[in-house]
Amino acid sequence: MRIAVLGSGSIGTILGALLSKNQQDVVLIDSYKEHVDALNARGAKVIGGINETIPVKASLAKDLDGAFDLIFFTTKHMHMNDALDSVLSHIEDSTVVVTLQNGIPEDFVCEKIGAKRVIGGSVGWGATFIEPGVSELTSDVSGMSVIIGELDGSITDRVKEVASILELAGKVTISDNLIGTKWSKVIMNATSSGMSTVLGTTFGEVADDMRSYTCEANIALEGAKVMAAAGISPVAIHGFLPNVETISFGTKSELEALHPYFSNRIALHRKLIASMLQDISKGRKTEINEINGKIVEYGIKYGIPTPFNEKVVEIVTKIQDGELKPDWSNINFFDLSILID
Repeated sequence: MRIAVLGSGSIGTILGALLSKNQQDVVLIDSYKEHVDALNARGAKVIGGINETIPVKASLAKDLDGAFDLIFFTTKHMHMNDALDSVLSHIEDSTVVVTLQNGIPEDFVCEKIGAKRVIGGSVGWGATFIEPGVSELTSDVSGMSVIIGELDGSITDRVKEVASILELAGKVTISDNLIGTKWSKVIMNATSSGMSTVLGTTFGEVADDMRSYTCEANIALEGAKVMAAAGISPVAIHGFLPNVETISFGTKSELEALHPYFSNRIALHRKLIASMLQDISKGRKTEINEINGKIVEYGIKYGIPTPFNEKVVEIVTKIQDGELKPDWSNINFFDLSILID
């Protein structure tokens, strides 16, 4: 089977490296020439949870030839269209594209290449791009997991085959409720990634501070209410189930009682910083509209107030536009009155 990792940033590089290490025929595709050159010359250097340099094959899209049987799609949302355009000539009727981005990219990808080619997925581990050829695994190795599924929830031979390949890089779960899985991951990202970007800090530091935890809890509850209104059933990720019944609170004491439940969900990912924060440090735009902004979008659609998610979108937009900096002082923009006795 000929495999491509399309968009070989931090997660794509590590995934491609681990598959290559396990004798898969993989090419890592990226638009960053210096990164591609470094990967080919020196291999993929993975640090952090794994410390190893693994030989890989990497390529710019313009230098590819032939078709791929399987493509793991790991680009940022803002680059999806250009990335898919660059490999359309290498996609056949039988090619399977697995969407491993944050957010809900499946609608766009289905429209672009046809739903029959698409399997959805959600990555349950984090990584940071350090420099060309070098990526850091910022999650514990034991927490490396992926959830995949057919868009219609069926358990097919091809999704089982994709799972068997991904298992070379960690634990894999096949879901019969992909949309619930994707939305649950959106809520997870909206809490930890959203606040990590706002405050310029790690997931663990966000979870440990009562003020930022209060923001996380409200962000998650707004997302749970939106899911309920849309008729989407949540899926537990790392033991965290974002449904209204489980994570509702109305008083400070109820909020405090939920703190361990929220904290446990990032036990293996405390050192992570949001990929959006990494983007900002490199002068790039973020995926904020596909994460917290998606909750806001659906809140408007279903008449659910989402003030905490709206505030995260507002702050992150100002940060990426240079009007604010990622800093703990941004906590003062949120309504934390529930913490007042």
